[in-house]
Amino acid sequence: MNRFSFEFSGSTMTWEYKRFAHLCNSAVFGTWGNSAVNVTVLRGPAQENANFFPLQVEYLEKYYASGKVMSSPYVKREGFPSESAILRGRIIDRAIRPRFPKELVDQVQVFATVLSYDVDNDPLILAFNTAVAALMASDIPFEGKLAGIRMGLSQDGLPIAVSRDVTSLKVTANNENHPMNMVLGLDPNGVVMFDAEMTEVPEATVKEAIARAKDLSQTMWNAQESFVKEHGIEKKEGTMLHIPAELVEKLESVYGNDINAAISDKSKEVRKGKIDEIATKVKEEHKEDESVLAYQVDGALEKVMKKYIRKSVLEANQRIDGRNFDEIRTLGAETSILPKTHGSAVFKRGDTHSLTIVTLASPAKQQSLEDMTGEDVATYLHEYSAPPYAYGETGRMAYKPGRREIGHGALAEKALIPVIPSQEAFPYMIRVVSEIMSSAGSTSMASTCGSTLALMDAGVPIKAPVAGISVGVIANDDFSSYHLLTDIEEIEDFYGEMDFKVAGTEAGITAIQMDEKRMFIPYEVINEAIDAGKLARTTILKVITDAIAAPRERMSEYAPQIERITIDPEKIGKLIGPGGKMIKEITRLSGMDLNIKDDGTVEIFGAPAEARAKAREMIDALFEEFKTGEIYEGMVLETRPFGAIVKISRGDLEGKGLIHVSELADGFVKNPEDVVKAGQRVRVKVVGLDDMGRLKLSLKQVPKE
Repeated sequence: MNRFSFEFSGSTMTWEYKRFAHLCNSAVFGTWGNSAVNVTVLRGPAQENANFFPLQVEYLEKYYASGKVMSSPYVKREGFPSESAILRGRIIDRAIRPRFPKELVDQVQVFATVLSYDVDNDPLILAFNTAVAALMASDIPFEGKLAGIRMGLSQDGLPIAVSRDVTSLKVTANNENHPMNMVLGLDPNGVVMFDAEMTEVPEATVKEAIARAKDLSQTMWNAQESFVKEHGIEKKEGTMLHIPAELVEKLESVYGNDINAAISDKSKEVRKGKIDEIATKVKEEHKEDESVLAYQVDGALEKVMKKYIRKSVLEANQRIDGRNFDEIRTLGAETSILPKTHGSAVFKRGDTHSLTIVTLASPAKQQSLEDMTGEDVATYLHEYSAPPYAYGETGRMAYKPGRREIGHGALAEKALIPVIPSQEAFPYMIRVVSEIMSSAGSTSMASTCGSTLALMDAGVPIKAPVAGISVGVIANDDFSSYHLLTDIEEIEDFYGEMDFKVAGTEAGITAIQMDEKRMFIPYEVINEAIDAGKLARTTILKVITDAIAAPRERMSEYAPQIERITIDPEKIGKLIGPGGKMIKEITRLSGMDLNIKDDGTVEIFGAPAEARAKAREMIDALFEEFKTGEIYEGMVLETRPFGAIVKISRGDLEGKGLIHVSELADGFVKNPEDVVKAGQRVRVKVVGLDDMGRLKLSLKQVPKE
């Protein structure tokens, strides 16, 4: 029978081999509760002279999966994936990429398409594990037994497996509180992938959650092995990148000292220049030798550099730049860099520099979010930008962010979300942008630190400062010998085994993201990395608070200030106007944003003060009422035996009232027409309202001119 079912995290998960897309190398249709995904695996021939593994992983959300039609009035077809779909695809990509042979250069595509969406059975976890099963059953060399699991905390604060899609916009729109949202990729020997957001969770609890996840993953590992026994086909090696051993030996013997000197230089710019010079020289020496290709020289150079870096760390107990293993590069923090922005800061860690800018706006400027899972709005955003110059290289300027930029921005955003004040406490839309000025390792954590500085500089009352650091590791083949490296440089990231990024406050962790290049990182190494991250975070937080101890009490003069006035809730419609005409006109003429609440509170956002005053005057004029004691111009409409009916006005304000015969003149007036006649212009004073709420006017109380 084609259906393979097992119990996982409280629900039945089912895999059907090649129910759909039978022309693919491998395809598995997976269901879990009412969620359904189809994962396809395709393998294509390697391109000529390929020198890297061209893996493509796509997580494709279909709106019909949740019975939705896209809200756009112009487009109903799914196009470029949402940022949430890109982030989910990156989670699967980061987990499976290290499980292929490093030398493989065949084209491999993994498409996970969500066909039916059930918020109670997370399609990401279903797609993750179904993708592993599909790859294990294919003929592509791939190391399986890799479980994807989401962990959270129970009401008692204990780690538990979570099947619900807690990242769903439906869930977040309902303000469901999840103090821990941790997605792990695990094999029996260690951690393969880590992606988490949490609300200042202590390190001990995170370690406990990892241990619990390992125990729960045994069910998935067993299921994957059983599925492959039923449906797996024979593996084929494929096209492998060939680096001649003699070329590696020549580089070591002839250029070994030069390579060692190059990788040991503390300056990224100098180091890169020296390495490029060696590569160019070796390629020039072999330009007549058709058996040695340029990419093979680059590959051989990478092998030698990795070997030397490993040897330096494991045998000489020394990092390539001479730092101690737990030593952070020179730190720098500065605020109020840009005079007309609402908040700005620079954070430096060695050659990694991030300039971060905060812009405040009315909640009316909030960003609408929509994907397959629902709709929501965001009032806090972090965006990350790293142009080619940040790497000291020429390159194409991409105006649309790539997957990496989206991922780095999301990581820094997750790290700060737990400390961002509520809309009730700070009713602003907050946009944070990190401009990476130079990149030499862990720019996402630099932008996290820069965000803390810039937010406090802008006067945003964050609950606590947040800092982040990246911890790497250099190890031998079986991890019997290794060293953790705090604050990895770019070259240590590239030739090391992992990039473990952890951010948080003094009280606990707010975000973790891990990439690794080995089959796994042992569980005990991950626990040590968590502790190393805590130690480094404390040091960085001290640098941040030395630069700015707390959020500024006064915001920039250029930041939009808030003024509040109150109107009758029954008259909100009048302020908005037909089709929003009136509020748009006030916004256009004053330049201010208005936020209207159901209780009649009107918040005026903007700068300068003169513009806010103009908006307030326009609103006051719209709701202006006749005031007792004020004198107005009027015209007599008609006379009656008991007095005169007068129409009064000022600007757009108009009304009618009665001048009682006793208020027409001093003394007794027998006939009102003896004093006033219809059509006559008069100046009258408002003296009050009668029992019906109508204006009572006086002619005799108006001072004589």
